[in-house]
Amino acid sequence: MKKQFFLALSLTALSLITVNCSNSNDDDNIPTNQQPATTQYFHPPAWIQGTWGVTNGTTSNKLFRFTADDFILLVTGVSEQSMTGTIKSSPNGGSVDETVNSNTQYNFTVKYNITTTTQSFEFRKVSATKIQWKDNSSGTWFDLVKM
Repeated sequence: MKKQFFLALSLTALSLITVNCSNSNDDDNIPTNQQPATTQYFHPPAWIQGTWGVTNGTTSNKLFRFTADDFILLVTGVSEQSMTGTIKSSPNGGSVDETVNSNTQYNFTVKYNITTTTQSFEFRKVSATKIQWKDNSSGTWFDLVKM
């Protein structure tokens, strides 16, 4: 019994030494829980790029900002949440499935690799200064204006 235990311990130590002494370059190994810094998750079409929100004539609330490579949630007077930043800070990262239907529809779903959580957004163009956003929880479309 002692010989078998010693043999198993020796083989384990030998395999650890072999792995640790391998001739690999650490710069080539990206940990599986990190996304490459250059990953572009969002590709919003030109017609939707800018800041969009609601206004009633006396107050305005900015809700979303689209850049050439990001989607940003705006909380008026409080903060901005870059969805690219959220994906990169999420353990194991995530991915974005985008759909652009002609020049009037932009939809995407954000999927986080560590959970089953997804976030889906749907937008459609009405004019150069007006779009609609679908609230998926109620299925209702809301008018947004370019700010």
